[in-house]
Amino acid sequence: LRRWRCTAFTLLFVVFLLLLGFRIIDEPVFEWKPLKMTDNTEQRHSPIIFVGGVSRSGTTLMRVLLDVHPWIRCGPEGMVIKPVLDFRHSMPRFHMNWSRQAGIYPTLLDSAISKYIRYIVEEMGPPANILCYKRPEVLLYTEYLATLFPDSKFIIMLRDGRAVAVSNKRLVLIAHEMANVSFRSTGPTFARLKLTCRRNTTEKMHNVLNRWMLENINLTRACQNVGPKRCLIVRYELLILNPERELKLVTRFLDIPWDPVMLHHEELLRNRPSINPYEPSTSQVKEKINNEALARWFTDTDNDTKIFVKEAPQKCFLLKAFGYLNIGVPPDYSKLPRDLPDVSRFKPPKES
Repeated sequence: LRRWRCTAFTLLFVVFLLLLGFRIIDEPVFEWKPLKMTDNTEQRHSPIIFVGGVSRSGTTLMRVLLDVHPWIRCGPEGMVIKPVLDFRHSMPRFHMNWSRQAGIYPTLLDSAISKYIRYIVEEMGPPANILCYKRPEVLLYTEYLATLFPDSKFIIMLRDGRAVAVSNKRLVLIAHEMANVSFRSTGPTFARLKLTCRRNTTEKMHNVLNRWMLENINLTRACQNVGPKRCLIVRYELLILNPERELKLVTRFLDIPWDPVMLHHEELLRNRPSINPYEPSTSQVKEKINNEALARWFTDTDNDTKIFVKEAPQKCFLLKAFGYLNIGVPPDYSKLPRDLPDVSRFKPPKES
């Protein structure tokens, strides 16, 4: 009898533990609540100006001109924000669904990305009334950034695609010469740059022009969708020809007072840590604004460049749509129209 009672008590105790265990498993320890993004958190920070456009279109110059304004702090170009934006927009749907099951909803991810971007921009330099971040390709995400930062504004630089392609060629050739001096024709870096130069033919420049067309259609469409109160497209050529007029339009767009100091950026750059030696345009923006680069692409005597310049109008419809083929040969950029056509009807070309 005593053994039977002991066995029964043991069984009851085991059943009690099992029931208690199931109860612990069934009942959540805490209740998860989705994180909600509110405008209140943004109001405690300085607004951000995002500067971008196709590479070699004057983005560094615009950033430097803004940086000397007493209300604005930009700083050198950073390389750590675009990879995060690429990651966010290239994440497979399977990963997004998996993350949802783990409690990582898109709103939570977007909130984390916005805080990451703002923290990077704020900590890049001293505080200012208005912060600025420049990276050419970042504005391919203009509409997404506009939702993350409701008080942000965007400046897109636009330049003649033929000039961009030839400038890209010259940049690669300069890098080739630097590698030749630094590495004495040895080492993987030199070999890679040398290979790039060999491929830098007329076809290579057409590939750059095709990329210019693709990205500018996307940039202009995004800018037009965001609206003129938050996004401004500045023609590089008009900025060079009449900097005071164009910069006054920029300050009016940003709703900040005009300051003539923006016309003498080269004098202030000597005392500011806003120049990055790794940026390709550093040597150029140290100089006073001049129009030497406007017609450099047209006067290039290289045979590949001559062929490219001749063929470009037939292979890039956006040159005409943006007014670059209606101002003579060589082009008189002072006749460029300020307004751009509605690009929503344009079909982006295939990537080369």
